[in-house]
Amino acid sequence: MANSDSPKPDLLVNAMQAFLLYEQGRYDEARVLFEELAEKDASEGYYRTALGAICLAMDGFDKALEYFNQALQLNPEDTAALINRGEVHLRLGNTLEAARDFSRVVELDPDNQDPLTERARVLADAAWQSAEDAQRDLGEVQEG
Repeated sequence: MANSDSPKPDLLVNAMQAFLLYEQGRYDEARVLFEELAEKDASEGYYRTALGAICLAMDGFDKALEYFNQALQLNPEDTAALINRGEVHLRLGNTLEAARDFSRVVELDPDNQDPLTERARVLADAAWQSAEDAQRDLGEVQEG
C-alpha cells in the first residue's frame, strides 16, 4: 500500500482478504471489501487499482478506466494501475493511450526491477506498432 505510512491493522487484514478473494475469482465479494476500504482510506490508491483490476477482469472497461484514473491521481507512479489502464485502452482500441501508459511504466523502471516492466515493454512496442500501422492505413485510404 503505497500511500499509507502505517496502515491500520484492520485495513491491512481486510485488504489481504479482499486480494485473496480476487485471486480466487470471487470478484463481487472482493469488490465489496475494496469499496469499503476505499471509503475508509480515501488517500490509498491501491484500493482503486484493485477495483479497476476487478472491473477489468469482469470486462467493465469504462468503470475500470475510472478506477485506474483515480488510482493514478493518488499515485502517478503506480505501475500496476498504468499497465492495467493500458490494457483497458488496448481493449477499447485506444492504442496511443495504451502505448503512453506502457511507455510510462518502462520510464519508471529503466532497469527492469519490477517483473511487470518487461510485459509493459512488449505491450508498448506492440501498441506503438499498431498505432503506426493505423496511421499508415489511414493515409493510404485518404490518398485513394
